[in-house]
Amino acid sequence: MKKLIFSAFLFLVGVICIHADVARMPKIMIFPSDDWCKSKGYMLDAKTPDYERALNDVDMDSAVAVLGDKMAGDGFVMFSLKQELKQLHTIGAYDMAVTSKNDGLFEESARDQVTRNVGVDFIVELSLTNKPYGVRRAVEFKAQTIDAASNKILHGDVGSSDASSAPIPTLIRQVVNGFSTNFFEKIILAFRNIENNGREGSIIFKIADDCPLNFESEITVDGESGELADYIEYWLGERAVGGACSRKNKSRESLQYDQVRFPLFGKVAAGGFGSKKGKEKALTMESFVAPIAQDLKPFNVSVTTVPIGQGTVYVMLGGL
Repeated sequence: MKKLIFSAFLFLVGVICIHADVARMPKIMIFPSDDWCKSKGYMLDAKTPDYERALNDVDMDSAVAVLGDKMAGDGFVMFSLKQELKQLHTIGAYDMAVTSKNDGLFEESARDQVTRNVGVDFIVELSLTNKPYGVRRAVEFKAQTIDAASNKILHGDVGSSDASSAPIPTLIRQVVNGFSTNFFEKIILAFRNIENNGREGSIIFKIADDCPLNFESEITVDGESGELADYIEYWLGERAVGGACSRKNKSRESLQYDQVRFPLFGKVAAGGFGSKKGKEKALTMESFVAPIAQDLKPFNVSVTTVPIGQGTVYVMLGGL
């Protein structure tokens, strides 16, 4: 019965997408959970999971494969963490992401870099336990969905197999089939909510040594005068979904906003390689805030952005 309900749910989603002329499903990558990595000793240091070792764990490898196949079969756009890590190693970027602290100002974890590179919407974190019962065993399974931009946990589900002498992949498949309908419905509903209400992210503005202004400097725009910080807040409020943005702190040299809701998609401007004005493109927090560079140029201010994952960006204001 649950399968029939979920099939009807997916059909309704498909009809809505067809009438919207755009068929969208969330892009997802499955990760071993940090807690599971710690419990198994798959760590690069006290805070950094070693995802490569974790994915070589036989039980986790089976769990990722079974859940990934199930999600792909139900229409989700899946990306392989294992393949992406290989790609980053090929270009020499993964080790840099793990070790580089960018002089202490900007720090991007390996997970942030991987999800940013492929434009993931959601992370699904997995942990599992293989429990022996005499000659039989059972698998206990926990999965939770995390928004790749805000890193907020959206929901989670747990499941367990029957105690059996069946192979571990068979027990994992039993668990996945048992909780997947409810779990997948929640992911789709979360994605529709983000499509309608925007995705949460953070922006940290900084003043470089050569910047002619600070955030308390007075500027005039269209005949109205005020502090640079107030103009930036106005600029964000005009472009954020529902005007949603929250100033976390402010000083002469630093300005930070969180809970900034930026849209999933935006219109391409005219010009650029292969661009077509009006065509939609996926947005990150970096691409959302990038147009502020043009608006600050009349004040002899340049803008440099440094993305951290999908939903956080450092914006450095300097001189032209």
